[in-house]
Amino acid sequence: MKSQETYYVSAFFWENFNAALKAKLDVERIFRRMNFKPIDLFKDGKKIRVLSITKLFKLVLSSFFTKEYEYSNVFFQNGTGIDLFLAPILKLAFRKGKRIIVIHDVESIRFSRKIDFLREKFVFSKFTHAICHSKQMADFLREKIGFNGTLFVIELFDYILESLPNTSQSPSLGGLPFPDDRKFLVVYAGNLSKWKSGFLYKIAQGNSKFKNYRLVLYGKGFDTIVQNENIELKGAFPPDELPYHLKGHFGLIWDGEETKEISGTVGNYLRYNSPHKASLYIVTGLPLICWKEAAVYDVVKKYNIGFGIHSLEELDEILENISEKEYNLWRENVMNLRNQLAQGKNLEKVINQILGS
Repeated sequence: MKSQETYYVSAFFWENFNAALKAKLDVERIFRRMNFKPIDLFKDGKKIRVLSITKLFKLVLSSFFTKEYEYSNVFFQNGTGIDLFLAPILKLAFRKGKRIIVIHDVESIRFSRKIDFLREKFVFSKFTHAICHSKQMADFLREKIGFNGTLFVIELFDYILESLPNTSQSPSLGGLPFPDDRKFLVVYAGNLSKWKSGFLYKIAQGNSKFKNYRLVLYGKGFDTIVQNENIELKGAFPPDELPYHLKGHFGLIWDGEETKEISGTVGNYLRYNSPHKASLYIVTGLPLICWKEAAVYDVVKKYNIGFGIHSLEELDEILENISEKEYNLWRENVMNLRNQLAQGKNLEKVINQILGS
C-alpha cells in the first residue's frame, strides 16, 4: 500500500475585508498548523483567485496514472462556487482514503431551492465524512440529502485570534462586568442593512422604552437616517480586529425583519446553522442572547453561556430580572470556552476524531 498523507484543497477565496471569509480562512490556518499538505487548484488573477485548468488537469492525470493520492485523505471546504465540478475529481483521486467535506452553509436549507438540493445531494455524496454545524443539520443531511457517510457535529466554528482580549483586567475590551445601573449593552455584529437586519429598524422606530438595555451595532449598511438615542453605531472593522473593538455585556443572535419572531427562510436556517457571530461573541467574552428555536440555543444551554428568547419584545423584562450572580456565571463559562475557539482547538479536536477512526 502506498503511503497515506493528509491533504486539503486550498479554498477559493482571497484575504480581504470580508467577515464571511473568516471561518474559511481559520479552517485553512488549522490545516496548515496540523501540517496537512495543500492542493492548490487556483491561480491568482488581477483581483480574485481563479481556477487553474493546468493544475486541475494534473490532478486528474495523477488519478489515472501515478495514483499518488489514492490512499491519502483530503479535506475540502464547500462553497467554492465550483463544488459540483471539483467533488467528483476528488473522489476519483482520493478513492481509497477519507474524503472530508467541511460544510459552512447548506444552501438547500438556506434558500429552499430545488436546484440547490440537487447540487448538494450530488456534491456531498462524493465524500466519506462531513463536518457540519449542529445535530439538526446532521439530521437534514441524512434524512433529506441522503448523505451516507459519517457525520461530525462541530457546534461552534473556531474564531482564531492572534492574542486574546483580556476581559478580566481590561474593562475596555470584550465583555463588561455587571452594570451598576442595570443598563446592559447588547452587541449586534453583522450586516446592518434593512434587507438583512430589518428588525433593527423596527426596534429603532418602534415603541420600545429600552429600560434595561442599549443596542451597540458593529458592521456596514446601517441607514443612519434612522435615529434612536438607545442605538449606538460603532462602525465596521476587519474580522481579525473586530473582537478587540467589541464592548458590551451580551452578544445578540437574531435575524430577519421581525422583532416578535423569526420567520421565513431566515428563521428556518437559524434552526440548523451555528452563526459565526456566536463564536465572535464568545472569543470576545460576551454571553449570548439567541432565539430559542435556533440550533445554537442548544449550545447556549449546554455550556450555560447566556439565555434564549422567543421575541425581542420580551428582552427588556428578562434583563430586568437577571441577577449579578447569574450574569457572572455566564461570563465565567464564556471565558472557559473562548480559549478553545480562539486557538482553533474545536475543529482540531473533530479532525483528530476523524483521522483516528
